[in-house]
Amino acid sequence: MDDDDHAAPAAKPASDQDLRSNPGGLCNSGLTIWNRWRDAWREIAAATIAAIVAWVVARNVFGHPHPIFAAVIAIVALGPGIPSHRRQALGLVLGVAVGILVGEVVRFIPEPAVATGVGVFVSMMIAASFGMGPVVPIQAGVSLLLVLTLGTQTAGYVRMIDVVIGAVIGLICGRLLSKPKP
Repeated sequence: MDDDDHAAPAAKPASDQDLRSNPGGLCNSGLTIWNRWRDAWREIAAATIAAIVAWVVARNVFGHPHPIFAAVIAIVALGPGIPSHRRQALGLVLGVAVGILVGEVVRFIPEPAVATGVGVFVSMMIAASFGMGPVVPIQAGVSLLLVLTLGTQTAGYVRMIDVVIGAVIGLICGRLLSKPKP
């Protein structure tokens, strides 16, 4: 018999019925939420500040009128619970770069549905080959779609600059504001 055979069964989440019929369950649920907030607030604060700073830098220093991608990347890089913000930021930059590059190539396929299908498949396969986790192929596929739908002026070069801005500022804010990981 393994030690696992004697382990306590995993706790199941409380249902709404359990919480209504057991007032102590509601308190326990409140404590769980409080504990989650306590664990996440530093990373969320860092992500919030990084998003604001990335937006301001991309807009005021680089002249991008709508630097949404800089702010988005800062948030995604510093999301709560991510084991390595540095690896996440690098994966975001790499995935976006692959998606933009493949998007530039498949734009010349005359049929949009074929360009989309070929582009998503190729960009995600290339990105998956880096072995850096799901964020890289996801970003590659999304970036390719943005290039094909919004064009290279919005989703190409300018987006790549915003992504680098968001990643760098996210890493700086994460380093300064997040609790060190054990």
